[in-house]
Amino acid sequence: MSTNDPSRYLVQISDYAKRHYAKKFEKRYAKKQWDVTLRSVFAELARINENIQYKKAETIHSGDDRRIVKYYFRVAQTKDSAKGSGNRVIALIDSKKMVATILLIYSKNEIAPPNETAKWQAEVKGNFPALRDLVK
Repeated sequence: MSTNDPSRYLVQISDYAKRHYAKKFEKRYAKKQWDVTLRSVFAELARINENIQYKKAETIHSGDDRRIVKYYFRVAQTKDSAKGSGNRVIALIDSKKMVATILLIYSKNEIAPPNETAKWQAEVKGNFPALRDLVK
C-alpha cells in the first residue's frame, strides 16, 4: 500500500501469519469475502493510531519506536461486531519506519482458552526472536 499521507503506515503481513493463519481464513470463507476482509484490515492498520483512539485496537506492549497492538476485525458479510467476532490481528507497529507488520491473524477459537494472551505472546516470542524484548 502506498500513500502520500505521512501519518499512514505501510502494511505488510509476515510469512508466518500467511502460512499459519491466513490460510485458515481463506479455507473458511469465500475468496471474495476474505479478500475484502484482508484489504479492510490493511486499510485499518494503515491508520492504526486512529483505531487505537477509537478503541478498535489497543496497544499491548510498547518500546522506543515499536509497539505491539491487538486489532479486532470482522469478516466481510458476517453479522458479528469486530470485537464479538473473536477475530484478532497482532501487529508490530514501527513508528520510526512507519511500517505495520501483521505477526498473527487469528480467531480466538484457534488460540483457545484458557489464556489467549499468554498463547499468542509465546507464539510471537517463539517465531519472532527479534521481538522477545518487546513482548513481556
